[in-house]
Amino acid sequence: MNILLASVFVFIFDWVVENKIGLFNQIELPYILQIIIGIIILDFVGYWTHRLYHKWHLLWRLHRVHHSDTKMDSSTSFRAHPFDVFLDNASVIVAGVLFGLDIKIIILRWILYMPLFVAHHVSFVFPTWVDSFFGKIFVTPNFHKVHHHQEQEFTDSNYGNMFIIWDKLFGTFKELPVDKIKYGLIEFEGTKKQSFWYLLISPFINIKRLDK
Repeated sequence: MNILLASVFVFIFDWVVENKIGLFNQIELPYILQIIIGIIILDFVGYWTHRLYHKWHLLWRLHRVHHSDTKMDSSTSFRAHPFDVFLDNASVIVAGVLFGLDIKIIILRWILYMPLFVAHHVSFVFPTWVDSFFGKIFVTPNFHKVHHHQEQEFTDSNYGNMFIIWDKLFGTFKELPVDKIKYGLIEFEGTKKQSFWYLLISPFINIKRLDK
């Protein structure tokens, strides 16, 4: 699936540049500014896409597979329904086409984001100075762990991918000590509901969202 998506990305964004599609292909802008603005735009779109996943029931059915993990570790990074992965990448494509980004900007964004994405889900608890220093701008692993709390009040917070500024700007930022977090979703507790096949078919099952 990743090979297919990568091929689609290369084809689309080469076509965007060749045909001068999108905003950046219509205005004169230094390439370094295109890179910086492009990465900020993609993260901004990612914030709202992520927020929509939590607010729209049909999208939540897909995204809750990622939140179903009751033990936070690096494998949680890759626990996602295939349809969730597809739609998430589709939002990147739409934003990239509208703003006329080239494939190098898309790749650079992934190079910067993917290590952070995996770090967000590791079982290691980072010292609080990481949050106080880097957390002024970036989504730290401790901040993202709050997003995986079982209680919906916290699950529906800290939507940012790379930059925490969107959460602080739009009022969705929350803090909580990591040792107070209970991971997963109540409705997905139990061995059967943690199985591969159950998670794969779960978006097509009407599972009531439970909360304490």
